[in-house]
Amino acid sequence: MNGENPRDGAGEGGLDPARRAAFAQELLRALTAHCPGSQAELRGSLARGTADEYSDIDIVWTVPGDRFAPCLAAVRDVLESVASLDSLRTDPDARNSRERRLLFAAFHGLPLFWRVDLEVGSSPAAPAAQGESRPASCGDDWSDPASALANAVAATKAVLRGQPQNAQGLLERGFRRIDAPDGLSGRWFADIRRLAETAAGREPDLRPLADRVLRLADSHRAQLLWRTLPAGVRERVDELILAGRNIQAVQAMRESGIDPRPELHECVEVLDGRHRELADRLPPPAPGTATPGAGSWC
Repeated sequence: MNGENPRDGAGEGGLDPARRAAFAQELLRALTAHCPGSQAELRGSLARGTADEYSDIDIVWTVPGDRFAPCLAAVRDVLESVASLDSLRTDPDARNSRERRLLFAAFHGLPLFWRVDLEVGSSPAAPAAQGESRPASCGDDWSDPASALANAVAATKAVLRGQPQNAQGLLERGFRRIDAPDGLSGRWFADIRRLAETAAGREPDLRPLADRVLRLADSHRAQLLWRTLPAGVRERVDELILAGRNIQAVQAMRESGIDPRPELHECVEVLDGRHRELADRLPPPAPGTATPGAGSWC
């Protein structure tokens, strides 16, 4: 992460870990209250205390075996009692199991980075009465285009975490899922946008979700551009900023050789973000000098 704040701080970019923690606790309370004798707990990075602002919410909900089917049937309503759902999808690998289901929930108003991965488990295994069918699926099918959109979100997260190889692999797999040529350009924003648009073209019902993915990428456009620049250019830009040579820093970005050439306003947004990241290394402004802001460099 390079420290730039996304433009849309109140929407997809509102990555306040305290807000995510409070929301996760609400989900845990709602699940356990719905089914006495059940247990809901965090797993993954949130449970280990290693989460960053991009981490999703992993929850395991263990319910009594004889309550497995009723709890699955109620999952959507229980989650909706906490916040409105944008989507609820089921992992196809376990959708007919009597012991385990994995659900993926995206909530309205929460960043897509904070998808809830909810594993519903039965302890002991749900009993099978004679002639009884397996518990029904409680979410929409996890289609290949939906999976590709998830890859676009995960790739955005990987870029912001400074994991370009991981991001590249996620994008390549996303394009393969929908039988589209990857042909990655190396421009993170452009490649993520093309994957989202292609997935929506394959499954038009996913257009609202694809639009959210596009807004997510756009809200982090400056960060994605920063990570697109070659490492040597990034080092040079920081050197120029620390030397007070802001115009030259913008020129270095525009003349970095990436295609298409970055727009001036994009470079200025990156520059503002780098100033925030490097603030503790920059000399204080001269007395009476206004603090620089977006658009003031050039």
